[in-house]
Amino acid sequence: MPKQQSAASKAKAKKGAKKKKLVDPFLKKDWYVIKVPKWTPRKEDHFRVGYSPATRGKARKATENRTFVINLADLQNEDKSNDFDLLSWKKFTFITEETFGDKLLTQWYGMNITRDKRCSLIRKWHTMMECFCDAKTTDGYVLRVKALAFTKKQTTQIKKNCYAKNSQRHEIRARMREIIRNAVSGSDLKSVVKKLGKSSIGTDIRKSCQKLFPLKHALIEKVKVVRRPKHDAAKVMEIHELKHGFDPIVEVNEDDEDEEMGSGDEENYSTDSGED
Repeated sequence: MPKQQSAASKAKAKKGAKKKKLVDPFLKKDWYVIKVPKWTPRKEDHFRVGYSPATRGKARKATENRTFVINLADLQNEDKSNDFDLLSWKKFTFITEETFGDKLLTQWYGMNITRDKRCSLIRKWHTMMECFCDAKTTDGYVLRVKALAFTKKQTTQIKKNCYAKNSQRHEIRARMREIIRNAVSGSDLKSVVKKLGKSSIGTDIRKSCQKLFPLKHALIEKVKVVRRPKHDAAKVMEIHELKHGFDPIVEVNEDDEDEEMGSGDEENYSTDSGED
């Protein structure tokens, strides 16, 4: 039988053992710049919205299909970033499409509204209607859209509530689906995102359904990309205005430097010819 160690010998062996050095795991990672498509309103920092870490040598695999949630107010320029009533309650999701150099090129992947905004819309004695609809854009993206609508109490009514009948609900939902399909199927993803940012689809729903039942609020609550077209690296670079994985600004600066160098050489040649 193996000889058992005493408690004292175990403590002595434990005390003499070498301790492992604690190393910060983030020292082994590289940081990558997150870039959103060029058609977003954010232009002051050249569409850079943040940074994301990835382990060295495994960036392409680690960052594949990584998603980022960004508030719509943060995607604006400084003059509109404080426009809270219109922008701060919408959240856009972007997904990584390509890794070029130290940049993560993303594409729009969905939208959602904040919880406090949704809770602020719900009221007693009103009817809330939800509508789901799938539609395909002209560039091949299949979107699943969820819309909300809330009934409105008339100023002249005596009744305490403003509930809608089942038949009215069915008609309103059918009208909502029709408007959403027309808005999505007749335009590309870029145009759909702009409509979601301006809340134009919700405004169209509210105006169209006034004859069926007065609506106080109508808006798009959630959008999800169900299916995407085949991955095309050239198209991703075109969305971000990139060539060979570099920023267009850097490329312009390099071109200007080359031109300055060329003009300087010409001046040197002219002075040399004059001295001779």
